Amino acid sequence: MNTEPPTGDDLQRMLVSMKQNVLEHAEERHPKPRRHRSRIVIATVALLALGTAGGAVALAVVPQVQQAAPAPSPTTEPSVPASTPASAPVVDTPAPKPSASSAAAPSRYPTDCRALYSDADRERFFGRAPLTQTPAHPDGTTVPAPSTMRYGGGTWTASEWLDCAWADPRADISGIRVIIGSASAAELSGREDGLRAAGADCAPGDGGTVCTRTYRPDPPLADGTETSWWDGDGRWITITQVNSPTSGLLSATIAGLSSDRVGPGSWVVSGAGVGPITIGSAYQDVADEVRAVVPETTGSCPNPNVGIFGSGDVSLVVQQADGKVTGVEASAMTTAAGMGRGNTLDQLRAAYPGLTRTPGYGDDSSPAFAYWSVRDGDRSVTFEMDEGGDLVTGVWVGDDPRPPYEYCG
Repeated sequence: MNTEPPTGDDLQRMLVSMKQNVLEHAEERHPKPRRHRSRIVIATVALLALGTAGGAVALAVVPQVQQAAPAPSPTTEPSVPASTPASAPVVDTPAPKPSASSAAAPSRYPTDCRALYSDADRERFFGRAPLTQTPAHPDGTTVPAPSTMRYGGGTWTASEWLDCAWADPRADISGIRVIIGSASAAELSGREDGLRAAGADCAPGDGGTVCTRTYRPDPPLADGTETSWWDGDGRWITITQVNSPTSGLLSATIAGLSSDRVGPGSWVVSGAGVGPITIGSAYQDVADEVRAVVPETTGSCPNPNVGIFGSGDVSLVVQQADGKVTGVEASAMTTAAGMGRGNTLDQLRAAYPGLTRTPGYGDDSSPAFAYWSVRDGDRSVTFEMDEGGDLVTGVWVGDDPRPPYEYCG
């Protein structure tokens, strides 16, 4: 299989074709005929067209960090994507293998999948494909205990820091999954032997060792690629890609491990607000803090009491009155329970037994665009559903349990 990723016009044609084939109505989360709302809505459109690591990847089979022997998934069946020359470059200068004494125990590790990449790279690699991060809110200091994990060449024992799956949950197996962690030199050496035995090509590259192979996912709709990388400090990365060619993803991920970028992925949605956006705070102070990590995109919105911020799949709409924040809608942040965009109604009910239906602005006999709320402190956290009433498209926190009828009208 030729795993050379397309570039230039070929890549653009592929992306356009993929976007047209995936979920034709994915961007019509809030059609105007029903709610007549002109508010900004970030649809969970899969950049990775023929699907994007379906629910199986994005929601169902993402293993927990300390879960032993996780169920097979796009990355548990294989452990490292087959090489795409651009996404897994191999250099000629050999890198020393980890010494027998090396074991990963960093003082801090990345806690935000989005912050691994620059805004430009995140847009280029993933577009607006929804992200499912596991664990949702790691503290970055307590390294998860090593656990047994399956991969294409067998099993190995390692710590898993972050599991990042970019995929539309309603799509097929297509998507991109990036997992990072730490392991001892002995485990990494044994894993390399297992990968070679499974048909992977391994060589020095990107300051460590790179192993790549092609695999057949289940269901076998298309070949997938796995790329595994690790260095002498015991850090490792596993990338799996199906129908989602990229250029430079591995190199960007490696750079992100040591980056001091700050991203909103660690912001938690609660009854108090979203991350630094707390209800009742001075709007200007909040806007200044948000702009530092998420560009403002308010643009031509004529409502002076609304601030809109967005980058890639991240979208925030902040409402104010008399200079104070009165509400915020987030499209990509989750609650402490990990609930947010892309979760199902059944998952919301399992996480929040007290979940209740909040009346909307029109006919509430239909599940379409329904509001479901849970009480958290002095306010409600409200989940906004899609046109089928099945998936969360955004989360609202405000003095009113309902998000505004419209933001810019």
